[in-house]
Amino acid sequence: MKKLQFNALMICILSLMMVFISSCGEDDKPIDPGTSTTELLAKKFTSAPTLDGTIDEMWKTCQTLNGTTVVPDAGSRGSADFNGDGSDSPVGVFDPYTGESNHFTLRAGTYGERIYFLLEWDDKEDSKDRQSWYFDSAAKRWKGQHKYANTKDDKFYEDKFAFLWAANEVEGFASNTCYATCHQGLTVTSPNQKPTRHYTNNEGELVDMWHWKRVRCSVEPTTLDDQRMVYKKHTGNADVNGRTGDAGDKGYHGNNQKLALDGTGEQVSVPKYIIPNGTDYFWITKDQIDNGTAKLVTGVSSEGVLSYEGGSINPADGGYENKTGNKRIPSVYLENFTGSKADIAISAKHTGSGWVCEFSRALDTGNIDDDVKFETSKEFPFGLAIFNNAAIAHEIKTNLVLKFEK
Repeated sequence: MKKLQFNALMICILSLMMVFISSCGEDDKPIDPGTSTTELLAKKFTSAPTLDGTIDEMWKTCQTLNGTTVVPDAGSRGSADFNGDGSDSPVGVFDPYTGESNHFTLRAGTYGERIYFLLEWDDKEDSKDRQSWYFDSAAKRWKGQHKYANTKDDKFYEDKFAFLWAANEVEGFASNTCYATCHQGLTVTSPNQKPTRHYTNNEGELVDMWHWKRVRCSVEPTTLDDQRMVYKKHTGNADVNGRTGDAGDKGYHGNNQKLALDGTGEQVSVPKYIIPNGTDYFWITKDQIDNGTAKLVTGVSSEGVLSYEGGSINPADGGYENKTGNKRIPSVYLENFTGSKADIAISAKHTGSGWVCEFSRALDTGNIDDDVKFETSKEFPFGLAIFNNAAIAHEIKTNLVLKFEK
C-alpha cells in the first residue's frame, strides 16, 4: 500500500515537473515580431545597436515592414530627341526608369533618447559612377556624364534613398504622404527643369526629408543629408522650389571649373581637382586636397591636356574614354556635413546583392525649424523613396506609418 502511494506521489511530481518544463520552454521561445506592409513598429531596445552595416541579433526582435518601391509614371516633360536619331518623341518625367521596382524591408527601435532604423533593399549593383568626367576625343573637350539617363544602359549616377516626415500639421500628408508635397504640370522656364517640384501648400508647414546619397554621403563619420520642404508661393512655374537644405554646410561640391584653352582661348569646363594616376575613384575628399594627394588643375590645352603643379594628364594616354575608361575623374569633392544637416548618422554597406543601411537620430534634435520631433505617444505617417542609380526618378512607397512600442 505504501509503495502504491509512493508511486502515485512520484507520478504527480513528475507530471508537475513536465508542465513546468513545458511552460518554461514556451516562455523561452523567441516571440515572432511579425511583419506588416504598412506599419513600422519601433521596438524598445535594451541596448543600442552598432551602426556598422552588420545586422545585430537585436534586430530580429523587431517587427519587419515589407514592401516594394516602384517608379511611377509621372507624366510627360515634353518632347526631345530621345532616341538620338534626330526625331522628337514624348519623354516622361521619370523615363527611362518608369516602372522599375525594388523589394525592401525596414525595421526600427528606440534606446534612450535615440531612434534607430535598419533599411535593406535588393540591388545587385553598387552604383557610384556619378557623372564622371571623360574626354570626348572627337570634340577635344572634357565632359561629364549627364545625370538624366536617355536609356536604361546610360545611367551614370548613384544609389540613394529618402524619407519624408511631416514635422507639423501638413495638409494632406496623413493620407498622401509623399504626394502631399509633389506638384506636377508646372511650366518649365529653362531646358534643365522638370515640370515637377516639391513644396507644401500652406504657410508654416514643414516636411522633414532624410536623403542618403551613396557617393556624396561617403566621408567618415558618415551622415545623411538632412533636408526639408517648406511652403513657397507658387505661380505655376518650375523655377520655384520648396525643397531646401537644413541649416549647416553641405558635404559635397561640384568638381568643376572653367579655364581658358591654352591660357588665352575659349573658356571651357574641366575638372577642378584630379588624383594623378588615380583609377576607379568616384569622389575626392577635402583631406586629399589638403594633404596634396589631389591636385588643382591649373591649365588645359586645345588637345585636352590638363596641367597641375608638378605634372600633367594627357587623355591620349587612355583611360578617360566615355563610359569605359578606368581613369575617369569624379564629379564631386567631399567633406563632412555640419549643423542640422548632419543630424542623422548612418552606416551603409553593399553586400553584393543589396544594401544594408543602419541609421540613427535623436528623437528630438532641438532643431524645430528643420526636423520632425518624435514623440513616442504619437504615430508618424511617412513615405519612402529608393533611387536606383538615379538622380530624379525615384521608386516610391507611400502611406506608411511609424508607431512606438508602449
